[in-house]
Amino acid sequence: MKSRTVWMLASVLAIIISQIPLHAAYTIKNGRLVDVCEVATRPVQEHFAMGAIAYDDGKWKEATHQFRIVTSNFPGTVYGQEAYFYLGVSEFYLAEYDLSNAALSEYLRCQNNPRYFQDAINYKFAIAEKFACGAKRRFFGTKKLPKWIEGKELAIEIFDEVIAAVPAHEIAAQSLMSKGYLQWELGDYRGSIESFQLVIRRFPKHELAPECYVLISHVYVDQSQYEYQNPDILAFAEINLIRFQKDFPREARIVELEADLAEIKEIYANGLYQTGQFYERTLHPRAAIIYYYNAIHQFPDTCIGELCRERLQCLDKNYCDPYEGDEDDSPEEIQEEEFPRAGETIERTTQLMGA
Repeated sequence: MKSRTVWMLASVLAIIISQIPLHAAYTIKNGRLVDVCEVATRPVQEHFAMGAIAYDDGKWKEATHQFRIVTSNFPGTVYGQEAYFYLGVSEFYLAEYDLSNAALSEYLRCQNNPRYFQDAINYKFAIAEKFACGAKRRFFGTKKLPKWIEGKELAIEIFDEVIAAVPAHEIAAQSLMSKGYLQWELGDYRGSIESFQLVIRRFPKHELAPECYVLISHVYVDQSQYEYQNPDILAFAEINLIRFQKDFPREARIVELEADLAEIKEIYANGLYQTGQFYERTLHPRAAIIYYYNAIHQFPDTCIGELCRERLQCLDKNYCDPYEGDEDDSPEEIQEEEFPRAGETIERTTQLMGA
């Protein structure tokens, strides 16, 4: 197995090296290693003008080439600062999303009040959406290496940048939604819920607010599949439903949250039932009885609760379903019957402890 892993890594490394052109030559420019193809051969104004013409004509490769020359050779000039934006846009339309994001970040960083601030933010959001949908990025951020790296983690970072840059803007709400969906997909349930809740807090009157309540409920259902022993999930799901009913009392999707809450109860009850089944299979009926009783006590109205009652009727000859009986009994009568038994149990327990 170890030799196979080494062989696979060597194969991947060989493929990566094969992508690097052996004829490439580099030189030092402004303290950086620069491809000789990107060394300026004309004044900065001419390179910028050639890039602008290619940009207007939609010739993205030529525009990228010219603007990269400007940013590599004249980064501190006004032309160099503006070129970062056009370079980022050109790279975007070449589907070089990680390189586009890097150029746009540099554009936003090198100016206090950039002229194309909102456009740059919009492009960064679009880049994050591309990565969230499965777009790949290149090794070490260079075109010399293939696009093999998953870009979803980078997408979350970009969404955070957008949210921080324009916290009250419409695009911030969209970024929070997309980030929440992506976190949910990656299994970060708590992070996903926090993102959706932030939409509700920052944009309470936005059309996305009720959608976020519904999504939070769905996330709780998924989370309960993996953490069915965590009682907080059920409590938080109930709180989410109560808040949704309060904020949007006429919302038709309230029934979806009620259905999700019932599903979580079924999942929790099933966890107890399956544990009881395990003890039955391993010939520990008394332990199984405890779990069946617990499932009925906590989740009496579930379908799993019915299965637990069936098992108890087989395992416990003294079993008496507290939810069966005279339908005409009032809650007060039931309470009067149950409390004396509870008192007897406490008295008997006290006697045993004293003994």
